[in-house]
Amino acid sequence: MKPLSPSDFRASRLMLENTDFAVAPGKYAGPSDLVEESIWNSIVSLPDDVSIRTSDKYGSQLGEMWGYWGLWTRVVLGVQALTKDPTESPTAIASCDATDEFQAATYCALTGYYRVAFSCLRNVLEQVTIATRLALVPDPKFFADWRNASEKIGFGWAADTIAKSPDVKALEKHLKAATADSLFAQSPKGLTRRFFGELSKHTHGAAGFTDADRRESNGPIFVPKAFLGWCVAALKTYAITLHELKLTHPQLENLPYGPTMTFDQFRRRVIQAIPSNEKDRTFFESLGKFWP
Repeated sequence: MKPLSPSDFRASRLMLENTDFAVAPGKYAGPSDLVEESIWNSIVSLPDDVSIRTSDKYGSQLGEMWGYWGLWTRVVLGVQALTKDPTESPTAIASCDATDEFQAATYCALTGYYRVAFSCLRNVLEQVTIATRLALVPDPKFFADWRNASEKIGFGWAADTIAKSPDVKALEKHLKAATADSLFAQSPKGLTRRFFGELSKHTHGAAGFTDADRRESNGPIFVPKAFLGWCVAALKTYAITLHELKLTHPQLENLPYGPTMTFDQFRRRVIQAIPSNEKDRTFFESLGKFWP
């Protein structure tokens, strides 16, 4: 391996200072148990190599994904502003947690941990779908079960029962007429169910969906097809969850803290970013058009 040129901004590591934190974690006194150089290099050398190769070739895609993460944080603030107590709002809780998952997914995709990057998207889809169901069909017991990590409150439960909402029924009727498909139907499986099943194969390490399958290597290496596939999956995750939030918060308009951007502009931008040759692109266009 060779070091990057000192002129390459990626060659330097930076460390936050206390003044960089809103709440300082305490004065940093320097290393107290410094890792051995050989151990450090063994841990980071391959991911570092992948990150350089990925950012060499796909800087625009990384910028796009990071931009969506930034907009998502503003969506969270908008959702939180719509409730007196965000800790009691299913969508405020789930969308806030999704912020970390989207951020982690982008970093894992950058460094070649593709399976984990897909798994983060699954977490987003599951939790926001559950939150959407709890917001549209409120039930204090189910909310408490969810917050107490009950195994029965999962994606399947949410998809099975979300059609109790009249708003979901109206959306599904629109999608069936426009695309002969659905979001949550059991038979045949709607798009969200199918996509969740695909993401779950990464989470569970099913045959053909492990990192070893994708890169034919026992360590992180740069696999363009895997990275670009993750980008499409991320766009679809944003598209589904943004429209789930649209169902629960139709009154959400301008996104706080940042350049002028409406929630509707964000969700439409994501749909337009889905590649035109992606098989589900037409479905997402119809989904977006349900709202004026």
